[in-house]
Amino acid sequence: MARSSESRGARSDMHAVAAASDFSLDQHLFFWLTQVLDRRDRQLAISLKAYGIRVPEWRALASLHSRHRMSMSELADTTSIERTTLSRTIERMVRKGWVVRLSDTSDARVTRLAPTAAGERLFERVWPAVRQLNELAVADLPPPLVDTVRWALQEMRRSLDRSLSAPGHRAAADRA
Repeated sequence: MARSSESRGARSDMHAVAAASDFSLDQHLFFWLTQVLDRRDRQLAISLKAYGIRVPEWRALASLHSRHRMSMSELADTTSIERTTLSRTIERMVRKGWVVRLSDTSDARVTRLAPTAAGERLFERVWPAVRQLNELAVADLPPPLVDTVRWALQEMRRSLDRSLSAPGHRAAADRA
């Protein structure tokens, strides 16, 4: 019995080595996604500095502008900012007068976040610079391809969301 288990382990190791040798960073989709996001965020940080706002603050403000009132959990999911970092970001934004905390009318345990009038004015001032950078990033792509990339990214997110909510994944996360 031990021999069979060892044999399976050896085959599994050989398969892992073969799979690893097939890896090409330049063919890895998520490598390119992070490369693009990093370059955009670095350029965005430079543009935003003139307005006194940081990239995470911009992401939160843009989300609140678009979706209006959001809970911290909804905002964390929308912005993809880790919860502790987002809490500190929101605290800075509240102190600067860009965001306000509101009670949820249907659930007293939930606090909603919303942009203030000053936050909305800041959004209106900053958005043209952000839009210009976004347009620069896709300037060499035909519009139908931009639409296809957007669709593909939405589908990838849906696939990952389904995977995250699968019973086996939740059990593995609980063990980690």
